[in-house]
Amino acid sequence: MKTYKKLSKSLLIWALYASHISNLGVFVNRIINQFISLIFVISLMIVLASCKSHDAMNFEANTKGEIIEFIDGNPGQVVSISVVDADNTYQYHLGTLSNGNKPDNQTIYEIASITKTYAGLVVAKAIQDGKVELDKDIRHYLKNNEYKNLELSNQYITIRHLMTHTSGLPQEFAYSSEDKAKGVAVAFEKMSKYSKEDYFDDLKKVKLNSIPGEDYLYSSVGTNLAGYILESVYQKPFALLVSEFITAKSGEQDTKFRGTHFKPGEITIGIRNGEQMPLSSAYSFAGGGLTTNVESITQYIQHQLSAEPEVAISHQLLDESWTGHGMAFSWYTNNYDSNEQVLYHSGGSIGTSSWLAIYPKKNMGIFIVTNFAGRNTQPKLGEIADKVIDYLTVYNQELNSKS
Repeated sequence: MKTYKKLSKSLLIWALYASHISNLGVFVNRIINQFISLIFVISLMIVLASCKSHDAMNFEANTKGEIIEFIDGNPGQVVSISVVDADNTYQYHLGTLSNGNKPDNQTIYEIASITKTYAGLVVAKAIQDGKVELDKDIRHYLKNNEYKNLELSNQYITIRHLMTHTSGLPQEFAYSSEDKAKGVAVAFEKMSKYSKEDYFDDLKKVKLNSIPGEDYLYSSVGTNLAGYILESVYQKPFALLVSEFITAKSGEQDTKFRGTHFKPGEITIGIRNGEQMPLSSAYSFAGGGLTTNVESITQYIQHQLSAEPEVAISHQLLDESWTGHGMAFSWYTNNYDSNEQVLYHSGGSIGTSSWLAIYPKKNMGIFIVTNFAGRNTQPKLGEIADKVIDYLTVYNQELNSKS
């Protein structure tokens, strides 16, 4: 049973964060399963109590209150949020940057691993176009090497495995956990010098951590491989595929792989341990290279709630469990078969944290980003997102009852 299948949503958020930040892999033991039902009940009670303690009609104040409490007076920290439902969008910005500027809808942020959801959507389009197949050996799409190392116990890697982090590939190639332990500067230096040629050299030598399809291990290496496969089958750069298949349709003018070609101050600098951090998006490709602003990500949310056929494909469950948790195309899912269905992903660059969640059956979505990275930042953003969606649900119910 895969690690993410053993977790309630809250615990899965922590598992995703731990895998993404420190490559802990499997870190939750079987005893957690015995408490899943209890956790759901406690979580529901907390949500209900929280909603009752707020004025249901004051959605903006309730939302801003959560963000103000989260910032907690930290100097230089800002938060931007966009909330979308069928009829309205709500966009708020709080805090002041260290240069005295306040964020707005045009402020550009790194969104790190939320980029993976764009990769998943392009993969869905490739399936629709007949360019790739979910369960075909990925070596069919790779050239110039047989890659005999990309199988274990006669099981090969598939696109499904890349989309669900079950390929057995490691989290990163560019730097190791030992490099990270030495500090941000060491890992960033290795990342900034790592090339596509280095990637494929490492791909030829890598030993899989597990049999493909068996165990969950968060892997940007796997998502990047999906990006390179897409480039191969379409004979176009991945950035152009994102532009043609997603942002041109959604209207996102500012969602881009800016690489190293951006003006000073164009992308918001993040903070970790009170210090400004380097921007990592230029070196992250399909696994985490996109930058965007609230205006554009709002259009992405609306696109994710649209009837586009590739969107529907990308929301299909690729792996599931009895707990209701699973994975779609680079989306984590919860309560998939209920009206509470949610698809979500977090993003964490060296100094920026973000959260994106889509509620297809509620026709809602939410994005939160902050220029701050800490041990608990991404899970906290997920908790705020849950509360804000609850506030919006109650707010809409109150509006409808008065109409």
